[in-house]
Amino acid sequence: MLTSLLLLASTAGLAAPSAKQDPPIHTWYNSDGDFAYGDGAKVYARAAESGYLVVLRANLKGQVRVLAPVDPDDDQHVSAEKKYELKGRGGREAFVTEDTSGQGIVLAAWSKTPFTFDRYVKDGRWDLDALSGQGPQPDDAEAHLMAIVNDMQAPGGHFDYDLAVYTVSAPRYARALYPPYPYGWPGWWGYDSWWGGPPLVTTRIFVPVGGFGFGRFRR
Repeated sequence: MLTSLLLLASTAGLAAPSAKQDPPIHTWYNSDGDFAYGDGAKVYARAAESGYLVVLRANLKGQVRVLAPVDPDDDQHVSAEKKYELKGRGGREAFVTEDTSGQGIVLAAWSKTPFTFDRYVKDGRWDLDALSGQGPQPDDAEAHLMAIVNDMQAPGGHFDYDLAVYTVSAPRYARALYPPYPYGWPGWWGYDSWWGGPPLVTTRIFVPVGGFGFGRFRR
């Protein structure tokens, strides 16, 4: 009897294991959101249930763009548990990191009811001025994006959202030292987009047979 009571007491505080539930909406990047200037960023989203999706992006300057749907009249419906890559126009990456350095954010909002975009549409396209707003922008980019989604939400509706921050590294220059001979002085040339700078533009010195000249190549 005593043994039975001890066993009962030892198991009384154990809770039944609960199944792990996916969040209503989840968004993420390739490269863990770490980009260099000029990179093409891939953005993904997945909803736990079928519903409707709108995805906004705010860069370091406070400019707001809609990543999904690409155009206001595109289908905003998403299926449950399906992973979506948010493609840009022409099937390209969702956006290009034009911020020279700093952080930007992407906000994905999901709802059981369709979003309405009338306030942010002009001539059938997204109204970029209405999205970004006029005059100084609030320091809280999340609050700005939330206010836009609130405007898009149907009356009496509800939405869930997920926020993903991305970081852009400042441009860094890779330089290569070429020897002084036969030019009489050493020097540096080149910078490479591998380091976060613009595409490589390099002057290459060569000596053709019977003469001296300069060559230039662009990648």
